[in-house]
Amino acid sequence: MVLDVRGLIYHGDFYFTSRITGTDGMVWYYDGMTTGNSCENEGDFDKFSSSKLLKYKGKKLILVVYARVEL
Repeated sequence: MVLDVRGLIYHGDFYFTSRITGTDGMVWYYDGMTTGNSCENEGDFDKFSSSKLLKYKGKKLILVVYARVEL
């Protein structure tokens, strides 16, 4: 069984933000306070370093969501 990262939840400044990874490997950033009802494309997940994933805009990673990939 293979698990892929599908979501990253960050916390800081008394609210949550997220990054969503699509099935194509593209990462999308969502922060309802700044992006409204849209997401910002951040590029290919494979090009992110660990340090870039652990913190973002002063917020710490607190939850990772995985999904099973059917082979």
